[in-house]
Amino acid sequence: MCMMIFLLLIFEINNCQITKHLSSLQGTQGSGRPSFKPLKEGFNPPLAAINEVGCQLTCKALDTKNVRQTLVSLFHELSSYSWVNKALITLSSLAVFYGDFWRLARVEPSDKLAESMAILKGLPAITKPTDPQKIQVFGVLSEMIETTLNMTQCNVDFEHDSKDVPELSTIIDVASSVYQIIISVLACSIQFTSLISMVDEFACLRKVNMIHHSIKRHYEDFFTKKRRKLRSIRERLQRLFNAPTDNVELINALFYIKDDPQPLFLGSKKTKDKVESLWRKNVLLLISDLKLTSHDLSILVKIYNERKFHEKRYKIVWVPIIEQDGEEVIEQFQNLQLQMPWYSVHSPKLINRVAIRIIKEKWHFRQDTMVTVLDPLGRVSNQNAEPGISWFELLATDFIFSKIHQAIKAEKYIFLYGAEEPKVIQEIEESLKKMIDDGFSIVASNVTKSQLFWTRLESCMLSKLQTRVDLHEPLMQDILRLYTNFKKDGGFAVLTKGSRVVINESHVLITRVLMQYETWKKLVNVNGKTFDMVFREQFDWVYILPRCHHFYIPNMVGYIPEDVKCPVCPRMMNNIVK
Repeated sequence: MCMMIFLLLIFEINNCQITKHLSSLQGTQGSGRPSFKPLKEGFNPPLAAINEVGCQLTCKALDTKNVRQTLVSLFHELSSYSWVNKALITLSSLAVFYGDFWRLARVEPSDKLAESMAILKGLPAITKPTDPQKIQVFGVLSEMIETTLNMTQCNVDFEHDSKDVPELSTIIDVASSVYQIIISVLACSIQFTSLISMVDEFACLRKVNMIHHSIKRHYEDFFTKKRRKLRSIRERLQRLFNAPTDNVELINALFYIKDDPQPLFLGSKKTKDKVESLWRKNVLLLISDLKLTSHDLSILVKIYNERKFHEKRYKIVWVPIIEQDGEEVIEQFQNLQLQMPWYSVHSPKLINRVAIRIIKEKWHFRQDTMVTVLDPLGRVSNQNAEPGISWFELLATDFIFSKIHQAIKAEKYIFLYGAEEPKVIQEIEESLKKMIDDGFSIVASNVTKSQLFWTRLESCMLSKLQTRVDLHEPLMQDILRLYTNFKKDGGFAVLTKGSRVVINESHVLITRVLMQYETWKKLVNVNGKTFDMVFREQFDWVYILPRCHHFYIPNMVGYIPEDVKCPVCPRMMNNIVK
C-alpha cells in the first residue's frame, strides 16, 4: 500500500505540472501545488527491480513492433514478485522516469548543470513544443496515466478486500489484469517518449481505456457479490451469536473452514484438530492481539494446569485479533502460539473477518485481553471472566505470594492486606501473629508494595469496564470495593476460607476486629461456630453503614459509566472526576 501512495504522489505532482503547462499555453492560470502525505516510516521500495524495469521501459519504448518481446523480458525480471507487486513495480519505474523530467523542468535558470541535463534529455521539446499536436499529447498522456493508476488501484483494493470473503478471491483473474496493466504502463511510456522524439504519436489511449473499463467492470461485479456475501455471512453470524444451538457451530463460524477443515492447533501435542473436538465442552475463547503478555500467559497456564479446570470439561481456544500483515507479524504469532498448551487457530488468516467485527461490536473487544466463556450449547455464560475461579483467585496468584493455590486447595484461611501507614501494617501483623500462635491455620500476605497485585487489579477493572459491565455485578462490586477501600481509607483487608471470600473491607473496620481478638477468640468452636463465622459476627458488630457510598475508578480504564445506581439505596450516584 505504501508503494501505491508513492505512485499517487508522484503522478499527482507531475500531472499538476502538465495542467499548469497546458493552462499557460492557453493563457490561463494553472492550478496550485497539491499537498503531500508522508510515506510510512521504514518504507523501502525494491529499487533494483524498479531501475531494471525502468531501463526496459525507456530503452524499448519506441520499438512498438516488439511489444510482446518487451513484455516477456519484463515478466522475467519480475518473476519473484506477486502479481499485484509486478504492476506496482512497473508503474513505479514509469513514475521515476516520468518524475525525473518534471523535476528538471522546475529548476531555476541559474542552475546550469540542471539546464544542461534537461537539454540532453530532450526537455525543451516537451516544455516548448512547436507542434500543436504535441501540445495535445499532454492531455492524452495525463488521462492515460490516471486511467492506469485507477486500474492498478482496483487490483490493490481487490487483493485487500478479497481477504474478507476468500470464496470470492478467484472472481477476478489477477494475472490477466496485471498483464493488461503492464501493457498500459508500456503504452504510457511510449506516449511520453513520443513527446521527445520525432516519431508519430502512438495512438493507444483507446486501448488503455478499454482495459480500464474491463478491469473496473470486473471489480464492481466483485464488490457487488462481496456486499451480498458479507450481508449473508453477517446475518448468519448474528443469528449464531444471539441464539446458538451448538458450540461447534458457533466456533466453526469464527473460521474459514473451507480453507482448512482442521483450523485448530493443540499446543500440548503440536497437532492440528477439528472444531468438533470441542463438542459439548465449556470453551474459553481467549481473545487478544499480539500484545498478550508473558505474565497473562503464565497465569492462564497455571489455571489450565489445575485439575478442577479439566474436571469441569473446560477447553481454551486462542482467537488472535490481528489487523497487520507481514513476516514479522507471523513470527510474533508463532512465538506466542508455542507458549500455549491449549488450542489456538492454526493460522491467523483462517479467522473470519466478519466474525472479528462482531466480536468487537457484541463482546466489546478493544485491545486488552479478554476471556469469553461459551457453554456446551454455544451460549455466553460469561463475557469476560475465568469460569469456576473467584475474583480472589484472579488477583491472588502464586506470582504475588508463593503457594497461594495450595492454601486455597487446602481450604486454609487466607488474609490479604495492604495499607499506606506502616503503623496499620504493624497492628495487623501483630494480631495475625497471635492468631497463628494460638493454632489457627492462617496464610497471610502484605501486598502494599506488590506492583504485580495492583497491576492485576487494575487490569481486571479495565477488562470488565471495557465490556460496559453492570457495576452491580457481584464480581465487579468486590473488585471496586477493594480498590476503593485502599484509595479512600488508605488500606484494605480480605479474609477468605479457601477461595470463598468472608470479608473484603476497609482496614479501619478490620483492625478494630483484630484488636479485639482476645475478647472473641473464646467463641470459636462454640456451638459449631468456626473461626470465619465468629470473625464475620464481630465485624458485623463494629460495622456502621456509611452515610455516603463511594466507588473509585482509576482514570486509566478509558471508560467511566455515566449513570451508576447506589448499591445500598435507590438514588443515582454523583460522578466526580479528580
